Amino acid sequence: MTDPQDPLRQELEEIEAKRKRIAKAKQDHRVHDTELSQHVGGLLERIRRLQDQTGGSQYDYETLRKEYDAKANAEVRELQKAARQERIQKLIAQADLNPDWVFEKMDATDPALQYPMETARYFISGFEHWEKSGGGCMLIYGDYGTGKSTLAGAVAHELIERHQKSVIFQQWASIVDRLFFNVIQDQEERNQYRRALEEVDLLIIDEVSANRAKMAESQSSFLGHLLRRRRNLSKSVIIITNHSPQSLHQAIGDFSFEAIKAFNPVDIHLSGPSRRPNIGHYNG
Repeated sequence: MTDPQDPLRQELEEIEAKRKRIAKAKQDHRVHDTELSQHVGGLLERIRRLQDQTGGSQYDYETLRKEYDAKANAEVRELQKAARQERIQKLIAQADLNPDWVFEKMDATDPALQYPMETARYFISGFEHWEKSGGGCMLIYGDYGTGKSTLAGAVAHELIERHQKSVIFQQWASIVDRLFFNVIQDQEERNQYRRALEEVDLLIIDEVSANRAKMAESQSSFLGHLLRRRRNLSKSVIIITNHSPQSLHQAIGDFSFEAIKAFNPVDIHLSGPSRRPNIGHYNG
């Protein structure tokens, strides 16, 4: 729908109306005034300039309006694309993700990685379903260096880039330090951090109960409450550990383990030799 009050349209319609009146006057042999002839020339020149601006040989307001609309829409799409890319970069920075944790850098031909990668992609495809039905959970476990963090990071990258979901990727020890050992000293900042852990679209907790046979009771209680809160908010979680499900149960206790079970988690066992690149030549 075009705007009848559009100044450009009014001006052009006035010019066109005058041109037609002058043309009719010429046909009727009434154009003898020099001043009028100059006025005609001026009008025709303005029309030619407008034609040159629109790239057409004949003025057509509706065509011009469509061209303007198309240009405006293209500019809007470019702005939306730029805003989307800016949001993606911001979400990746907030998640603190390793840029190498992407599916493209995982060896899809490795038989030990095929099922984990397929399951991870299934988790991504169903993510918006989990957001409406209590949240989803993946429990990724295996020895050190088998690719657990890489797989979880690839899921995070994909969710951010395809769906602009917010992600927090945090080691359990870092969460404990921030909330239990005053790494975050300001109480309000600690409260904000705790709320972020509860409300972020995807929370990835790495190295849960690493190297511990039994988690401290206060930490186990916090983990259980955190997972229950996320379950109530239909927020998904990925838990990474070197414990098997059975030994994890023993390490974190009944309260936390029951909170994990409430998600009906998918277990992903990563096996095989370490897939980490050689980081040194120390043989001590």
